[in-house]
Amino acid sequence: MSKAFYLLCALFSTIFMRYYADSLPICAPSDCGNEVSIKYPFWKRSGTAVGEVCGYPDFGLECSKKGYPILQLKTDTYYVTDINYVNHSITLVDIDVMNDTCPRAQNNVSIGNISLSFSNLDMNITFYFNCSSQPSVVDAVPIKCLINGQGKKSYVFEVGTDIGGRTWTNSCDAEVMVAVKHDQIESGDLINGFGAAMNKGFVLDWNRAVDCAECELSDGYCAYNGTARQTLCICKDGRIVAKSCKKG
Repeated sequence: MSKAFYLLCALFSTIFMRYYADSLPICAPSDCGNEVSIKYPFWKRSGTAVGEVCGYPDFGLECSKKGYPILQLKTDTYYVTDINYVNHSITLVDIDVMNDTCPRAQNNVSIGNISLSFSNLDMNITFYFNCSSQPSVVDAVPIKCLINGQGKKSYVFEVGTDIGGRTWTNSCDAEVMVAVKHDQIESGDLINGFGAAMNKGFVLDWNRAVDCAECELSDGYCAYNGTARQTLCICKDGRIVAKSCKKG
């Protein structure tokens, strides 16, 4: 291995021990004041050494004043209301809609290029806001609480359902797609149930990061040096290695 790698390991080891030597286990759990435990591969941004991450780089969580962890995705910011470390899933609620009985989604849900994917527990719904025309489908009902002062109406449909063609959507000010959990919407009652469903959030599954596979399979913790932009592996015996904690 190169001299540069050994120097990087030595530097990371020094910083890691400075910040984590008193914490057992390595990469100890933390929280933001509520019951959501933050632990590997997630990590809390506050209190973490600059450039040194024990976990996946994109899984850093901030703490909100409400005590919830916050995750920033590509187009929006979300409260983390649950992390299931057995099923490898995370439940998110848009911070703009929490506790709003008639939420107005602002942005499409977009994950970006990180190790997360939509769960099969989710369903996608699309809002059409402030439309001057209406869909031709018989059962299209406007959202009463979102009718604006000019009489423009808003609609919501499950993605994949018949919306009566696309011509009428050209009269809408915005089209926004979000995710909610299937079990939060009673059959045929999306118009009345979307608000409560959005407040319950949606679920994303996390996948093993490609660069971390060998490390995790050897029972190590994947770490990232932001300064050197290099992934390392922290072993439970304190060793810092390139990829795997397996000896020999």
